[in-house]
Formats: sequence, structure tokens, C-alpha cells
Amino acid sequence: MMCFQCGKRKARIEGLCEPCFLESQPPLFIRNLKLARCRECDALYYGSWRDISLEEVIKEHVSLEDFDYRAEQHDMVITVSVVARQWFHEKQTHAFVQQTQFTIHLKPSLCNQCSRMLSGYYQAVLQVRRQHHTLTEEERALIDSIVVSSLREKDFISRVKERKEGTDFYFSTSRAASRAAHILKKQLGGVVRESYAIVGMDRQKGVDIKRGTILFSLHRYKPGDMVLCQNEVFEVVGSSQKLHLRNGHSEKVVPWKKVEYLENQNQLKTLSSSQYTMRDCQIIDVTPSQVLVMLPDFETRYMKRPKDIKVKVGNWYRILFFQEYAYWM
Repeated sequence: MMCFQCGKRKARIEGLCEPCFLESQPPLFIRNLKLARCRECDALYYGSWRDISLEEVIKEHVSLEDFDYRAEQHDMVITVSVVARQWFHEKQTHAFVQQTQFTIHLKPSLCNQCSRMLSGYYQAVLQVRRQHHTLTEEERALIDSIVVSSLREKDFISRVKERKEGTDFYFSTSRAASRAAHILKKQLGGVVRESYAIVGMDRQKGVDIKRGTILFSLHRYKPGDMVLCQNEVFEVVGSSQKLHLRNGHSEKVVPWKKVEYLENQNQLKTLSSSQYTMRDCQIIDVTPSQVLVMLPDFETRYMKRPKDIKVKVGNWYRILFFQEYAYWM
């Protein structure tokens, strides 16, 4: 049977020869596109605000299986030339090549996230403190690093306030602030307390808008502190997951629940620098039961020889004097 349209070639597809069938197909048409581009983060609004490239938008917009394109940008207008190879019927012997053009108009804007961030929006404040102490500069720097690394893709911190007693972080979501607080607790030890208050209502969703205050407190004990624990003086060498105490004779690792118990029983307290004296002392003489030490002011004093420390004449040792006791540190 011959093609009923041209009558020159054999009919192959739906009563038509292949050239006539392909010529009967509608021309390739791709509608023009208007895109908003965030001037802060370069996100594009294509159905919604998305972190997507122009190349990905073009491929998604053209939505053809086999095509090439060339894009030329002039200011905020992009002209896209498309060459498509199309298959309309399973009996086609070759792809039908079609060409077209469409334009993309870009408009500067602000995405929702950048708009919120620049306006100071926040859902929760993370307050970082140390019990009975102010944070040192080293602690603040470490905490800043941990908090920033806890952020996920859509999270942001709109403000950071440095206060005398600590640092306040204003988080985009309560979930992000809570996550950061618990990461701090896991890495540094401490206590997390969370509270939330209703500040309004989302009329579109019909739900309450809540704002959170999350307090992360480092424990009062910090490395270098001297403490009196069960009638013995120790130096704090660690205070993250547990309280780590050490002197020249012994070492204690105390869980925080037990720390609270000892504090309540008045068996654990921090010593102020006025309550003890720390001296670097030189060993002058050693006997089986005593050692003769010389203090920095050249005063000499006999002391009980420590059992767990090997002392050697001429060496220097750090000794803490508290009340009538001396502790080798």
C-alpha cells in the first residue's frame, strides 16, 4: 500500500510513509520561563525555592529524552537553543530532528531562608554558660566551632550575642538548637535544659508558634581547679563525661550523679586560691620514712615520704599545702 498523502512511497506508519508521518508531527515548542534567583545564596525558584543550577532547570524544563542545547545569557535574559531527536513511533527508522528556542527571564529576589536570616528570624535561643564561672576565650572558640559544625543544610544562626557570662546563639529552628546543645553535652559534658513559650499562631496552618530557650551549662569544675573530695585534695584534669580527679597519690573518675551526691553531702567542693599554696620544691635528702624538701624561699621542711611516688634527690616536685596537710601533685 502506498502513502495516502504523497502516493510516492510505501506506507509504513499509520498509512503514511515515514517522511510524511514525521512532517505531520507538531513543531517542537517549549514555553518561556520566568525564574526568581536569590541574590544572597543563588537559589532558584522553580516550583519552589531550590538549590539547583540553571543547567538542571533547563533539563527539567525541556523534559525530553534526547536533546542538546546551547544557552546564551545577556544580563538577566537567557536564550536557550534546543536540538531534539525524537521518536514518535516504534516503526521509525531514524530520529526526527527538531529545533526551537525559548527564553529564561531571571529576576533578583530573596529566598525564604535568606529573608528570614537577614531579618534576624529565630525559633530558639541556645544559651551556653558554665556553672559559677564565665566562659574563657578558649572555651568560647571551641563552643563556636562545635555549634557551627552541628548545622545542617537548611539551618542557620541569625545572630550571635557575646555576653559576659557566655554566648547566645539564635537558631532558625528549635530542632537545630536542641541538636547543637546535645552535641555540646556529648563532647564537653554538662547539663541541657529546654523550655518553650507560645508567641503567636500560624493562621495558615492553624498551629501555635513556639519559641524556645535552651540552656547548656558546662559543669562548674574545669581542668586546673583544685577540689577537696572526701577529705583529700585533687586537681581536676577532666570534666566532660565524668569528673576526672588526680593527685600524686591517687586518681578518681566520678560520674556526675555521684558528683551531685557528694556535693549535697558536703564532701566535694572547689578550693579557692587563697585556701591553699602550691610550691615547686626540690628534694634535698631522702630517708626511708621522710624527705627533706626545699621551698622556693629556701626554707627546708621534713615531710612524710610518699608511698606511690619515687622521689630522687635533686629533682623538683609540685607540692600543694592545704591546712596542715601536704599533697604531692
